[in-house]
Amino acid sequence: MAEMQAVDATERRVTDSAGREWMAVAAESTVAHLRKGAVLAFRPADEPDAEPIRTAVEFNSAAAADFAIRTMSDKELGRRLAWAKTDAGIR
Repeated sequence: MAEMQAVDATERRVTDSAGREWMAVAAESTVAHLRKGAVLAFRPADEPDAEPIRTAVEFNSAAAADFAIRTMSDKELGRRLAWAKTDAGIR
């Protein structure tokens, strides 16, 4: 399993349905063809050292992850956060 590290990229604040703020971040990962890339991940905004919750959304590069996090709609980020929390067993 790939080591979990945040990529130096854009972080974007998103609020869940309970009112808790999270940060959307890119987490380093091995992606298609065993290349270094990133996945969309979320961590609580008030816990900067917390390990991010990973999603299944993969990016081929840190630049692609940065672009996606900056341009993804608030609604889509909220949906992805809800799915990530459900997958991780977080209410």
